Amino acid sequence: MRPRIFSLMLTAFGLVIVLGVGGMLTVFWLVTQSAQRSPERWQARPEVFARAEARRLAQLYERNGSWANVESSFGPIERELRAANLQSVALLDAEGRVVASRTPRRTPPPAPGVPLPLLDGDGSTDGVTVRSVPIRLDGDQIGALVIVYRGAPGSQGGFATFARSVLSAGLALTAILLALAAFFSGRISKPLRQLDAAAHAMAAGNLQVRVQPGPVREVADLARSFNRMADTLEDADRQRRQLTADVAHELRTPLSIIKGRLEGIEDGVYRADPEQVAGLLDEVSLLERLIEDLRLLALADAGQLTLAPELVDPAGLLQDARRSFAQQAQERGVALQVAAGPALPELTADPQRIAQVLGNLVSNALRHTPAGGTVALAARAQPDGVLFEVRDSGVGIAPEDLPRIFDRFFRADSSRARASGGAGLGLAIARRIVEAHGGRIWATSAPGQGTAVHFILPCH
Repeated sequence: MRPRIFSLMLTAFGLVIVLGVGGMLTVFWLVTQSAQRSPERWQARPEVFARAEARRLAQLYERNGSWANVESSFGPIERELRAANLQSVALLDAEGRVVASRTPRRTPPPAPGVPLPLLDGDGSTDGVTVRSVPIRLDGDQIGALVIVYRGAPGSQGGFATFARSVLSAGLALTAILLALAAFFSGRISKPLRQLDAAAHAMAAGNLQVRVQPGPVREVADLARSFNRMADTLEDADRQRRQLTADVAHELRTPLSIIKGRLEGIEDGVYRADPEQVAGLLDEVSLLERLIEDLRLLALADAGQLTLAPELVDPAGLLQDARRSFAQQAQERGVALQVAAGPALPELTADPQRIAQVLGNLVSNALRHTPAGGTVALAARAQPDGVLFEVRDSGVGIAPEDLPRIFDRFFRADSSRARASGGAGLGLAIARRIVEAHGGRIWATSAPGQGTAVHFILPCH
């Protein structure tokens, strides 16, 4: 199951918030713990080392009474130099003479006995700091420890180092959070960007464009809806093109007949007698019916098909249809039968439109039924309305053609002539009228067993 976009966004932003808040709390906790355990760490490490070493040397002087043999006790200092980031350290006596010195580098230390200024403070030049820490015993200065290190003097060096570490960690955490946000945002927005690009392509006229459903359920549903819309638009465009071609074809035939006969009359091939005029009028009537059918379908497509509903008797509609086509059925040698079920409820419908539906169905059935066949009209009550049926004993319709018989200009037998096949609009009009009444229409058929068209109309 695809995750919802809300869940994905909640996960993304929740992860960002948890990491951000957790990171800040972790940093503050580390700072607090560090300050509580060793406050001296906020000072610069060289100075911390120097003050601790000055206290140790003062105790050593107190035990020995002088700086004699201090060189051997000064030795352990050497291993601390690198850890304290010192360049050199020297012990001076009260007169400022170097008693002992150490350096971690290969440069030689100051020679013992060479006087150096006895400082109690800082000196700094070119990024190198000289720090003199006095050594006192019972209030008297007995010497000084001079340290040389690279960096700024004062106790803020350690804090600056810590601040830089915190800043680096904060920048790294920010970069991680931004990367996560970009990842989730891109994952969510990528299908939407693809959908936007597809919409622009469709607006430019490319109806073949489709989008791949993404991993998010709502976006995937949107993509499938877009694809269905694209399919509908493409099918509508195809039908529009087909309709244009079909209308041109249907109009061309009668117009060609009319033009040919008029040219024949003009050239003297035909006489302008009532027979020729009657033939021309038949073609004009055919054009008129075609145009009226197209107008009716256009109104139905636009939802502007006007109905005049009233209470009608279903059995009466069947009898009217039988009377209208009785002579035509007799001429074709087809038996026209009517069977109305008992206790049919009255319908609220437009009688002229329903008569038009029955007329189109009966006309089709008579054209497709050979002499000696039967066309049966029936109606019976149903729980949701009245079911009408027009059944013939003709050749039937192939299964692959059955779903398309209600399409405009569709003929099950494409080779059939217009004179016997009509324009192919009757069933399309019947479907539109039935649907405008809130009903539905369908057909059942099998090759060689005839065709039955059913439609049901609600009683209300």
